[in-house]
Parts: sequence; C-alpha cells; structure tokens
Amino acid sequence: MLKYFPSGDSAIIVKASDQISVEINNTIRRLLTRVEMESIPGITDFIPSYNELMICFNPSLSGFHKLVDTIRSLEPSIADIHLPPSTLKEVPVLYKGDTLEEIGPDLEDVARFNKLSVDEVIQIHSSATYLVYMLGFTPGFCYLGGMDSRIAMPRKESPRLKIPEGSVGPLKAREVGNLLAKPPSNSLIQTANRNFFFRLATRSGLNQSPKTSF
Repeated sequence: MLKYFPSGDSAIIVKASDQISVEINNTIRRLLTRVEMESIPGITDFIPSYNELMICFNPSLSGFHKLVDTIRSLEPSIADIHLPPSTLKEVPVLYKGDTLEEIGPDLEDVARFNKLSVDEVIQIHSSATYLVYMLGFTPGFCYLGGMDSRIAMPRKESPRLKIPEGSVGPLKAREVGNLLAKPPSNSLIQTANRNFFFRLATRSGLNQSPKTSF
C-alpha cells in the first residue's frame, strides 16, 4: 500500500515500504512510469529512491490533495506497467596500483575487518552483479545493491577531506560509487572510469534499471 506525505509546499513523497528490495524498487519505477504517462499539469520533476518517489509540483498550478487524489486513482494500473529489461554495464576498475594507497586505500582495511585476504576481497567484489537502485547525495553518486555481506564495512568515524572521482567502496549492505571528488565516510577499494558515472547521472538512464559489474 502506497503512503503519501507532503514535503514542503511543493512536493509529495510517495512511499512504498520501509524496506529495501528489488521488488519494492520496481514498484517505485512502475509508479514513476505510470504518473509520467499522464502528463499531469503542475508536476515539475520526479526524484526516485530505494523505496520512495518524490513528485515535485508548482503550487500555483496544483496542490498536495489534488495530486494525491489523481495519483491514487492510478494505483490499480501500476502493476500492469511493463518495465524495460535491465542493461548490464561493465565498469573497468583498478584495485591496485604501485601501492594500495594509490588506488584502493582501504582495501587492506576491508580485508582485515572481514578476516579475508586482499585477493579474496577483490574476487568477491568483482564476481557480483550490482543493481543501480538510485542516484543521490552528489551528481552521479550511485547507490548499488547486491553486495556480498562478506566484504561489508561500517562508515568511517573520520571521513577523508577528499577522494578521487570514480572511487567505489562497500558500505554495510550496499555499494556506492561517485562521479565527483568529495569527502567520504565509506571505505575505498577501487577506482573506476568516471565516464561510467556520467552516463548514469540521468533519471532516464536510471529508470532502465542498469546493473553493473566490476
């Protein structure tokens, strides 16, 4: 059952669940597709996430209650929406340079924390396929699902001041990858081609449910 909440005076948050799963994320993607098909006057933008969809609107053209009534009327047809098949994007990455600190500065920490060798961390990480659930935080910052819990890491207590663009790292039950250099609190185990994240940094690309492998 979808739940509706106001977000300020010009946005609605539609929540599908408190949980994160592929099925719930697909519900959000179907909802987004269905609402877009209606070309509802006043809507200005959509921001999908793991289990929510923010619908932004012009308050001079529409309002919360009017839009909620309209979107609720579409709920019975959401399940009939056909989603496009996922596209697999293979990301070339480096786990090691002349020194681990050069490419994967936290690779040894991830191995030590999980009682694995560095080569085992690399093998586990590179053998999975990851679903791009959402973009957020900074442009091109990808939240990926499907990471093996054997290489999960907690957040760092003291974030770095800056990391290179294209860095990728595990965080608890998910994976993150970023386009821009920024201060991180997750551990870094590899560097990827930043052009990959540029290609994902659009909602149209995201709604094709891209998957990645490293």
